[in-house]
Formats: sequence, C-alpha cells, structure tokens
Amino acid sequence: MTNEFLFIIVFLLLIGVKEILWTQIGRIKRKDSEIIVLNKKLSILGVIYLGLLIFWIFLETKNFLAMYRLLKKDYIDSVFQMFDLQYIERISEGFLNNKEYVSHIQTSHYLSSLIRGLYWIVLTLSMCVTYFYRGAVGTIIYEEGITDTGNFYKWEKFQGYYYCGPYKRSFREGTYYKFILNRPTFFFKDNTLVLNVDSEYKEAVEKAVSIHVEKTEEQ
Repeated sequence: MTNEFLFIIVFLLLIGVKEILWTQIGRIKRKDSEIIVLNKKLSILGVIYLGLLIFWIFLETKNFLAMYRLLKKDYIDSVFQMFDLQYIERISEGFLNNKEYVSHIQTSHYLSSLIRGLYWIVLTLSMCVTYFYRGAVGTIIYEEGITDTGNFYKWEKFQGYYYCGPYKRSFREGTYYKFILNRPTFFFKDNTLVLNVDSEYKEAVEKAVSIHVEKTEEQ
C-alpha cells in the first residue's frame, strides 16, 4: 500500500481512539467527584455501525476472493500482494496492453473496490467501537455535571428539569422514570437531555440534580 493510503487508514482508526481516550481522561479527572453511576446502555448507533461493518467485510471478502482466484496462478506469490496497490495496478496495465480487456476491467474494479472498502471498514469499525464504548460508559452524575454516553454537560448548561413516570421496562422486570433536563434551544429546536433512571435510583438522582438545576413543570 502507498504511504498516503496507510496514513488515511491510521487517521480513521485514530478517530475512534481519540473519542475513547478523551472520554476516559474525563472520567479519571472527575473520579473523585462521582456521585451516581446509572445503567449502561446498548448504543443503537453502535448496532447500526456494526451492521455496516459486517456488510462491508462480507462485500470486500467476496471481491477479494474473486480476484485472488484470478491472479494466484500466474501473478501472486503471497496473499499480501493483493494489498499492494501499485503492483495490482501494474498487472491491470499489463492486461490492457495485452488486450485482455475483461481482466483489465476486473483488476481496475478490484483496485477501486479495495480502496473504498478498506476506508469504509476502518471508518465503521472506528465508529462502532466509539459508540459501543459510549454506551458502556452510560450515565454518571458528578458534582460538576453529568456524563451521558461519553458527553459531559456542566450543570450551568441546564435551564430546568422535570421527570415523569414510572414506566414499565420492556425487556426486564422493574420500572423507570424519565428525567428531562432542558438546555438552551438549538436552531429553534428543543434541546434536552433525557435520562432513563431505574426506580431505585430515582430519589438519589432527583436529590443530586435538584441541588444545581431548578425543577420545572412537565412540558
């Protein structure tokens, strides 16, 4: 692979690593001010990116095997050569010069597919890990504010709160409340943080939140 291509792959991987490190550093810094750790979440975005990751891996594996079968007899000594873009490009040009147009089109398609596929595989892997990690962090209430799925919100950013419920859980026993914390509107749209709080934590959460945020009427 070319150095530029490897650089982009590494950059995409670092997107996910950066998010995890940033969140983890914040947790370490605020560890002593931690008040309540609420339920962890299964990230819907993480599931979506996982589905996309599986799709791209399946698609590129299919393309890879088809091209490997075409080249392995006369052109490929090692499977790693399949990722050498310049080498595959020279093979493709050789097919063109020899007027083997079908093979030229197949190798050209493989090159573009490999580049696109690896970009998407690495990007979706990075996003998948990021969102699953954010869900695993869940919601943590600190003295300074709230961390929810990796994002930290200071108390002064909230204009008020209210809660409603209890509601029955769909997939396990027990009930929960919805705590809705209002923030300034964003482009004329409501900007709220919604926390699903198990009934056993309801009083503790309300006590922690009410110290910093004024309770308002349900809207």
